[in-house]
Amino acid sequence: MKRTHAKSTEPAGQPVFHKVAENLYRLESSGGYYALVKRAGKQFRRSLKTKDRKLAERRLSDLKAKVGALRISDDADLNFRQVANYWNEATKHTIAGGTLARRNTCIKNLSEFFKDASLRNIEVRHCEQWAANRGSDVAAQTFAHELDTMKSVFKYAVNHGLILANPAASIKRKKISNRKILTPAREQFQEIVAEMRKSDGRSDSQEKAKDGADLVEFLAYSGARLGEAHAARWQDVNFKNGEIWIHGIKSEASDRLIPMPRELKAFLERRKAETKPQRTDLIIGIKSAKRSLARACRKLGLPRFTHHDFRHYFATTCIEEGVDIPTVSRWLGHSDGGALAMQRYGHLRREHSLAMMKRVSFAPRPDNIVPLPQSKASTFRGGSPATTGERRAIAKAKTKYSYPWWASEVPLEVFWGQLNEETLIVPIEKLLEVAKLVMGRQVLKQELGDRLALIDELFERVPEATLNEVLPKIPSEITSQTGRPGPAQSLAQRH
Repeated sequence: MKRTHAKSTEPAGQPVFHKVAENLYRLESSGGYYALVKRAGKQFRRSLKTKDRKLAERRLSDLKAKVGALRISDDADLNFRQVANYWNEATKHTIAGGTLARRNTCIKNLSEFFKDASLRNIEVRHCEQWAANRGSDVAAQTFAHELDTMKSVFKYAVNHGLILANPAASIKRKKISNRKILTPAREQFQEIVAEMRKSDGRSDSQEKAKDGADLVEFLAYSGARLGEAHAARWQDVNFKNGEIWIHGIKSEASDRLIPMPRELKAFLERRKAETKPQRTDLIIGIKSAKRSLARACRKLGLPRFTHHDFRHYFATTCIEEGVDIPTVSRWLGHSDGGALAMQRYGHLRREHSLAMMKRVSFAPRPDNIVPLPQSKASTFRGGSPATTGERRAIAKAKTKYSYPWWASEVPLEVFWGQLNEETLIVPIEKLLEVAKLVMGRQVLKQELGDRLALIDELFERVPEATLNEVLPKIPSEITSQTGRPGPAQSLAQRH
């Protein structure tokens, strides 16, 4: 730094600085202020980035404090990897195992770039060079994780007096565009599992193929993350209550107890019978089915689905079946009340969306017609009959029965009767009330849109002998408008 107290005699083009106070200089050409601070034989030159004398003095004071806090010892020569390891040890208790593993990978990649350079010799230009090189090699999400790790390490170094400032502070993230969720259709899922169970000819292929298919089924029926599926043990399964404990890998808050869908319960019962495990044994013994999954998708001509796509499959299927998003969010182990699930799963698959739109009509309805559902998933409409046509339709529906189940004091008779009647005879409030008593849980209004699903659940919850007492009182041979067997007839066939 060229400086003088008198008029400069420096050659043209050389910067000229005038000392205006201890450690404070002003550049003649621009009027900007600069600092020159010495400590332990080392000089620290910094632009104070102002032309205002008072502001320059305050910034100089801050700089002196930072320089005074610097550790002038062997620690000052630590390289990036060494400081990163100190930071990692000091903070790893605050994060989950999966996040720690990702962080360790970031530290490894960053250390390979900075090599053995002393941390205090790493400058902004080095960080900019890293960003230029790394930004073109990796996905935006990976870049963001590594940049966050780098900034955190430098911040740790500043706080511990190893460097004056964070050289990565000005580096910006790449724009992250969320990957479009890729979810297999239900038929595709069945095809994938069946294909995965086939041997590829190697001596140990059949057992590996079976384990890989079992892993995919577990992910799809439970919504677990891959690490959560691998951590699940048989002692976590409660067949009596129909529940399974999922050990969350994101945080302690992601530990959760979820009800088992029929498919998961059947899958676990089959696997338990095949493997005859101990209580502490892992349910799924392998950590990955990546190769067999990729092979199955390739042979079927399907997109290359990943393990995590079957977690999406679980969530999307639940939502399409009428489960509200906050509930799905809890089953997935989210702690945000459903915000993330709404963002990711607030859509419907195209085929489901098209099917739902076919139910929508803007045409006026004649007063003397009560619309019947167009599919087996009949929809109950709420409220009291408001028109003459609706009252006549209810009266006509009642004439089909010799037993007035709608006036019964037995909740099961009222619920069973209405499930088998296309016309809403029972007020919606009463129907939800008796449904809660019969099912042993709150039944949501939107669930009434799929009578077959409710009948299936009813048959699982209510003893067969109790149902047999009700069946003779209420006709079961009801045919829907489509000509297909009605719900009660389907149940009788199933039974």
